[in-house]
Amino acid sequence: MPGSFDDIVIARKLTHASKEERLTAINSDLRAITDRVAASYPGIGVGYYSKDLDAILTYGPSAEYGHTIGLSISSDHEGRLVMETGQEMVQIGKLVRGDIMNAMHPVIRNNQVIGYIWANELTAEIDAQLGGMKRNIFLTILAGLLLGLSGSVYVLGHFMKNIDRLKEDILLFRYDLDHQLPLLGNEMDEISEVVNEVVTELAAKRKLESRVLQAERMAAAGEIAAGLAHEVRNPLTAIRGFAQLLEEEIKDPIHNQYLKVIVQETQRMNRLIEQLLYYAKPTEPCLQNIYVNAILENTLLLLASRLHQHNIIVKRKLTRPLPAVFVDPEQLKQVFLNILINAVQAIGDNGEITLSTGFSRDDASVEISIKDTGPGIPPENMPRLFDPFFTTKESGTGLGLSVTFRLVESWGGLIRAESHIAQGSTFTVILPIQKEGTR
Repeated sequence: MPGSFDDIVIARKLTHASKEERLTAINSDLRAITDRVAASYPGIGVGYYSKDLDAILTYGPSAEYGHTIGLSISSDHEGRLVMETGQEMVQIGKLVRGDIMNAMHPVIRNNQVIGYIWANELTAEIDAQLGGMKRNIFLTILAGLLLGLSGSVYVLGHFMKNIDRLKEDILLFRYDLDHQLPLLGNEMDEISEVVNEVVTELAAKRKLESRVLQAERMAAAGEIAAGLAHEVRNPLTAIRGFAQLLEEEIKDPIHNQYLKVIVQETQRMNRLIEQLLYYAKPTEPCLQNIYVNAILENTLLLLASRLHQHNIIVKRKLTRPLPAVFVDPEQLKQVFLNILINAVQAIGDNGEITLSTGFSRDDASVEISIKDTGPGIPPENMPRLFDPFFTTKESGTGLGLSVTFRLVESWGGLIRAESHIAQGSTFTVILPIQKEGTR
């Protein structure tokens, strides 16, 4: 407010009026202010005490405390200490309004304390508010504990569920090292990734050991085959030669028929011996840059009549262009021929063979996949598939896939087989890429 209380008295022409008249005039100007403040804070009492007049000038809400205007505070009221020291103070006790907590602030003008203002509240209401606050705090803590407990139970249950799932997946490694633990999108992902890396390395090591063992078996079988072939080949040549001489001299049809069987069987044995010798010591390769799509097409021409005879459809999914590979073209044709003949024999009649080619820039390799719709290979036969002399066919030699494996490996490549009962088999040949061009 501008001016002083004396200005209000002068403006009202009450300079010589009684103290009560001056108090009434000043209160009429201040009452609206204190009532407005008190209305904004229900339950709070606000007012002003004048040091010069030593009386309450205004106390709102005036409807409740207007009767206190003009009263003086007691000598031990801490409001007097506020006016003496100019310091804020809070007093709790039985005052004008009753048992209250009274916050007092000095009013200073021209470096002189002219009084103080206050805001107070009944201690009963404060206790009620504190009780409500305590209840709210208690309920908040209780709700927090319940929420925390529920969250802990949920997190623990979720964690145990993930542990159980990982445990089930880890047990699958007993049967399949190619299996991968799933990423669950939570804190268990790091464990899954580490386990997957370890198992992947273990699977690669197992596969390498398997290939080494298979190579050792093949080498041993090759030595046996070479010695056996040389020992058997000479007697077979003599038997076939004498049978052909007798066939020319003997005119009896029955005996002549027997001699023809001898010649045919010795020729068949001779072909088997040639395969053995080829397996034991393949011919020197003529390595050159070639493109597998062309070799595949040439191989299919050799099998065209057999494919037509058995009503087998060939589907091509050939990637063009493809990088070159550095191999012997005739030997690669033999590799494809061995796999395709096996596919035709597995299908029998009325089926499909799908040829797919592609390449991997990361692995710098070309992949050739030959998939058939045959009955599939029993799981127990898969580990021995490329072993020499292993066959399930009555007239088979068990050398076709062994020779295929050996040739692909000699080029720095890899061959793998996948099969599912009643769904067919897929043989994939992986050959390293050469840098010279694509086609």
